Amino acid sequence: MDYRILLVAPLAALVLSVGAADLRMPAGWQSFNNTNDYEIGIDPASEVAGSPSLTVRSGAPQRTGSLSVGAAHQSATGYAGQRIRFSGQVRADAARGWAGLYMGAGDLTLLGRMAMARPGAEEQLPRGAAVPAADGAWHEVSVVLDVPADAVQVDFGLVQLGEGQVWARALSFEVVGAGVAPTQTSVGFDLQAARRLLTENRAQLAKFPPQPLLNASLD
Repeated sequence: MDYRILLVAPLAALVLSVGAADLRMPAGWQSFNNTNDYEIGIDPASEVAGSPSLTVRSGAPQRTGSLSVGAAHQSATGYAGQRIRFSGQVRADAARGWAGLYMGAGDLTLLGRMAMARPGAEEQLPRGAAVPAADGAWHEVSVVLDVPADAVQVDFGLVQLGEGQVWARALSFEVVGAGVAPTQTSVGFDLQAARRLLTENRAQLAKFPPQPLLNASLD
């Protein structure tokens, strides 16, 4: 049992500022790394080559159905009632989980709600466009979303679920017309497997002995 997975952080603490290797995050972007097992930011090799690309790469092996989510993302306001598109060139290497671009109506907790597999999460899954998992080639990928009229924000970015590495470059974000069809597929998160894992984790935590107060003297 990997007991790091048992220590599910409070939802407010799920958004971390940097990846495990402290890669450079470009201005305006944030990282989401709910198990601290991902490296997120600009791929140093791509910077040397003069064509910066975002990357999300898993570190430790992941359990099947784990809660592990890594992403580079942004939130934007002012798009209520509009159809918007997030697109770019994306590639993946040896990805065993779902990898690609995503977009959904919601704030920075959107991925956190997905990772926690809360009741009703099926209706809250963001739209997603996956990239082939292991061919290593660049693919043109886009996600189109009809933003609800009452939505305050949209959240969008590059995400890796489970093991693997994904890259993105030449990104764009724009309002599109009615002639562009909205994306019908959702991010490929296995909510049933995540809920089974959460149940197992809670059962394991219930077996732990009582814990004393730590550092009562506040040293």
